[in-house]
Amino acid sequence: MTAVPIYGTPALVVRIGRERTLVVADLHLGLEGELARKGVSLPSQVPKVKKRLIELIKRRKLNRLIFLGDVKHNVPIASWQEWRELPGFFEELTKLVRVEVIRGNHDGGLEGMVSKGVAIHGAKGIVLGKRRRIGLMHGHTWPSPELLNTKLLVMAHNHPAVEFRDELGGRTVEPIWLRAKLDASKFPKKVGVQIKGELPELLVMPAFSELVGGAAVNRKMPKELIGPMFKAGTVKLEKAEAYLLDGTFLGKVRDLRK
Repeated sequence: MTAVPIYGTPALVVRIGRERTLVVADLHLGLEGELARKGVSLPSQVPKVKKRLIELIKRRKLNRLIFLGDVKHNVPIASWQEWRELPGFFEELTKLVRVEVIRGNHDGGLEGMVSKGVAIHGAKGIVLGKRRRIGLMHGHTWPSPELLNTKLLVMAHNHPAVEFRDELGGRTVEPIWLRAKLDASKFPKKVGVQIKGELPELLVMPAFSELVGGAAVNRKMPKELIGPMFKAGTVKLEKAEAYLLDGTFLGKVRDLRK
């Protein structure tokens, strides 16, 4: 079993025998409606996102697609745009691959928008494989104990990024992959007592959406980092490694803040 980021893309390919699975997260389809209410007019991103996914599926000859949460954006009530566009979005993808969704905090009401055959999993995540197992979850809840007895835990939710500034004060924010270790002592007892052996390495995925922005890990006070594992200090953020989408290693988070 392998899990390899696709060069230049916020997407992961997991290979288990002959099965090749595309994993993407945080599409936030329908965000354009919120931006429109703030005076920013953009066309629907659904056709563009669907095209990107189909190109990856065909180019990599993939046969399974897992959304790692937050496929849709609007909560607690879905928008008219989401109800109109998401059923067709899922229907086209299911013609190419098996499609599954791990529920994120923005995915309320998604059951009525998916086409027949799309599986929706709970927020505490799922495990792929039997030997070198990989855990998948969105990240707005604690993982199920089963996910902590894997080799690699993949989550999303935070849209990790790094902020660059030039001498003139110009600022850009670039999405990153974040690799980190976990602190067993920072898990709640109900989860921690069921940990067997060494904890998995954590891989935090960048958002697939090009509109949501990101939480810059190199700010002195990264208040944007959310979810119980970050809030409780379970993720060893200071020692975490940051990588750009092209694979460039930027260094550890603690060094990026100097």
